Amino acid sequence: MSSHSSKSMESEVKSIKSLLKQLAKDVQLISYRQLGNESKINELTRAKEENHKIQKKSHTHAFHSKEDEFLGEGSLRINDYYQPPPRRNRQREQEGPREVRVDLPHFHGTENVEIYLDWEMKVEQLFTCHGVSEERKVPLATLSFQGNAMYWWTSLERERRLHREPPIEYWNDLRGALRR
Repeated sequence: MSSHSSKSMESEVKSIKSLLKQLAKDVQLISYRQLGNESKINELTRAKEENHKIQKKSHTHAFHSKEDEFLGEGSLRINDYYQPPPRRNRQREQEGPREVRVDLPHFHGTENVEIYLDWEMKVEQLFTCHGVSEERKVPLATLSFQGNAMYWWTSLERERRLHREPPIEYWNDLRGALRR
């Protein structure tokens, strides 16, 4: 085999690798968009179910007076057509908006930097997509730790408590600790 043909094969392999990387990025982007659409569908379904429950509840609690008994079965009653607006739950209004459930990819801890960087990029994209607050990022990220990463995190927390160091509360600090 000539050196020219081996060079052309190497360049073809490189171009195929770059195409595969681009394809993986495109698939990842599509899956994140799908996650966003699924969460919107879930919210709409929950709202529809709550609305149905409210309508059912208000229909069963309709006010009937003695005058209604004198009316025939086919006569019009005001409560059959008018439903009062639903009562609002004051406690829910004070709590603020509900936060969306975020399912992060598992992280097992690895020496391979590319695997870690892929995990970190996916987690950051999910945090951005779901508008996760800074206070929730570290607890959510550490929940996705499995195996060696989970053991490392547990021992790191224990060590920081023993030395009376503050816990890791910020996403950037956690990323720095993971990169060491």
